[in-house]
Amino acid sequence: MTWSFEKALERAEDRYKQTSDLEIKDITREIDFDQISRTKPRRVTGTHFYVDVTTFNRQLRANASDEGEGMLRLLHIFAREVSKIVAKDFDGQKIHFQGPRLHALAYRPTSDESLMATKAVLTCLAIRQMTAIFNDVLGLSETNTWRVAAGLDHGRCIATRNGAGGDQELLFLGSAANHAAKLLKDSGIRMTAEVYDLLPDDLKAEAERSDSDDIYKITLTASKIEDLAGQYGWNWKSESTRARLEILAERFPQGTVSSTAVKERIDNASLALSNTKSVSGASIFADVDGFTGYIDSLESIDNNLREAIRLFHVLRGVMRDSATQDFEALRIQYQGDRMQAFAYRPVSNDEAAALEAIRLATALMTVADEVIPTALPELPAHRLAVGLAWGQVLVSKIGEHGKTDVISLGGSTADAASIQQRLDGGQIGINRTIRDLLPAWLQEAFSWSATAQTYVATDISYNDLADLEASEKPDRALSALALTAIGATATAALINSRRAHRKPVKPWSND
Repeated sequence: MTWSFEKALERAEDRYKQTSDLEIKDITREIDFDQISRTKPRRVTGTHFYVDVTTFNRQLRANASDEGEGMLRLLHIFAREVSKIVAKDFDGQKIHFQGPRLHALAYRPTSDESLMATKAVLTCLAIRQMTAIFNDVLGLSETNTWRVAAGLDHGRCIATRNGAGGDQELLFLGSAANHAAKLLKDSGIRMTAEVYDLLPDDLKAEAERSDSDDIYKITLTASKIEDLAGQYGWNWKSESTRARLEILAERFPQGTVSSTAVKERIDNASLALSNTKSVSGASIFADVDGFTGYIDSLESIDNNLREAIRLFHVLRGVMRDSATQDFEALRIQYQGDRMQAFAYRPVSNDEAAALEAIRLATALMTVADEVIPTALPELPAHRLAVGLAWGQVLVSKIGEHGKTDVISLGGSTADAASIQQRLDGGQIGINRTIRDLLPAWLQEAFSWSATAQTYVATDISYNDLADLEASEKPDRALSALALTAIGATATAALINSRRAHRKPVKPWSND
């Protein structure tokens, strides 16, 4: 299938109709998050926390001899024990693993926000202690030891579910879920003042204010964590963690991971440690710029918030369908208002796959900039920031049976996420490897940005790209770009010129 504005618009209109009965409620008691759906989102007060293995990507690049299989095995063991600590030991809610990064939530008991914050902080402290035990049990050398960092924030977020059929995933919208991840540093457990203010005095006494006035750090010994957990009725013990890790290390010995080169389209449902896929392609992160602030500005459960969530589902749904159906990309994860995908070809053709990845990125831009405003003209438009990086990755699943998460492991995955975070709405950023794979006429559309520290194209739509490609192929009209110093400036001028003089592809458009 090929992408078109008309097809995307039809999808947007259909998606909007599908959410006509959307109803938002506050969570006031324990809930099965599997009951949350696109039309039954819930507003949840709680403490969101992220725990990241900060040494993972560096070690993944350094230990490339087995193409990452050893690191994937370690991450699977780590994820299973972390999941046990979150759900079993501290009665928390695991949301998902974003590769080596956990996102989880403490929201019980719903009537005691202080206890939510306490639970989240102690969980992060326990995972940090567990990591030292993990290093010992798995026999990791000093240069290969794992270290973790954590970030916590407290507030009210919207819990919803996105996707289609069996390809659905729980996600959260709101600043607490977003800001907690931004607190992550190379090491340490960092929390906002909102979390700190909710802590009991004995935990507050252990925390200290960091260089930033509204950020606090905390560290505790294993015995102190155990004592405090016991006081609140939670049962984490370092000995239990060690025993579980020893069982996992024996159950998943070296050589457990088996990866094969991709020869056909990847099926997420069939992925497992024993069916891991090794593939070259473009890791893609597409973020809805400013959407978290938009959601936070809507305090009441009213029609404005309802329409905002409907808008999100329309935008995200059309993005997903464009990626998976029109470009046959693999949808990896939803991460709040960000979508992670992977563009590849089963039969290796890197140049063609790289060009197709850029086409996908411009299609996603057009969905946000043109399709959604046409379908929902009464609602505010939200632009995308799209980061792409090319490289070899392992695509697999990690975590507990029945609760596994699809992940993409590779240096390019981390690079694409980092690129996206440095972009503004309306920008597509690519790494040098992708740029080198593109035809010369398209390379010139991406100029070096000192701010983003990568190659960036701004305000380029799907039709802009098609116009550039059409003008290049018949008469080499852009060949002079490669011979001049104006490169990206000339390309940008051509894009703007074509946009100004292009006949509307939509008869109702005045652009």
